[in-house]
Amino acid sequence: MLLELMQAHQGLLILVVTLATAHFLPLLSSYHPNTILSLVFKGIAQRVYQSDSTASYQILSGTLAFILPCLTIVILCYSIAQFAYYPQWLGGLILYLCIETRVITRAKRISTLLKQEQKSTARQLLSSIVARDVNKLSSVGIAKACIDSTCLRTVRHYYLIILFYILLGPIAALSYKLLLICDHAWRKELKPNSQFMIPLKHTIYAIEWLPLRAFVLLMATPLHGKKVVHYLKRYARYFYQKNSGWVLSLFAANLNVQLGGPCFYLGQRFEKMRLGIERHPEPSDIDVLVNLLTRIQTFFFLVLMLFWLAYTLGIAFLTL
Repeated sequence: MLLELMQAHQGLLILVVTLATAHFLPLLSSYHPNTILSLVFKGIAQRVYQSDSTASYQILSGTLAFILPCLTIVILCYSIAQFAYYPQWLGGLILYLCIETRVITRAKRISTLLKQEQKSTARQLLSSIVARDVNKLSSVGIAKACIDSTCLRTVRHYYLIILFYILLGPIAALSYKLLLICDHAWRKELKPNSQFMIPLKHTIYAIEWLPLRAFVLLMATPLHGKKVVHYLKRYARYFYQKNSGWVLSLFAANLNVQLGGPCFYLGQRFEKMRLGIERHPEPSDIDVLVNLLTRIQTFFFLVLMLFWLAYTLGIAFLTL
């Protein structure tokens, strides 16, 4: 009876086991496959990118530079899945390797370091997760950069990966993850306004446009929904990257702090819009963010369970 129940709900079982393993037994970055992929994408950019080339050449080379390696990896994984004895569990392994669960842990560590006045160590830890320059950031700047990065990485590298996995399968989740890894690796080497990165940025924007907005609107429901909608109308649609603006609007409205703002990349200042008119974030606001993310996580999985229950009951009703 138990075996039949597990087989009937194998998809749910794989998802639960994968997420539990990712949270309690995460891989360290020193031997994580994502680290190797990041180095590969960074090496491609260093060899292909030519700053003195024409805009059309940079756009063409940038397109091929992310499509060819991503397509190669996806085809390889898809081919292996065709010969796998348990393809669904292989999909669970792909999800395990794609989602990030250590983002909040790093945020807590940075908060502790700032409270202990160890700003240099906090900058060093922050530099491993952001592409911007952090050498001259003050305590407030470190806290803001940490909150910005934690919000964006949690939504993209955790929740959207899960949504792509559930709705479109592990190959779709892997493809999106590869694009994110490539984007982060290139932003470590190139300025945000580089023509070389335009095709990649537009591809990521188009792919995550609908699921990201659906996630933000759904998560705003149990929180300060009216304030979130006000921020979306006033700030998000004018933000330098509208998808990121939606995410930061959700958290700025609920944290009651100002997010976004000017950043330095490779020594150059980029004027980016600030979201909100409240005070600048402090190290203690990182702890508030962690509590908010815990509430969002609880609500997110509650919604998933309700949808899964409704789907199961619907299938059972149709088979009667």
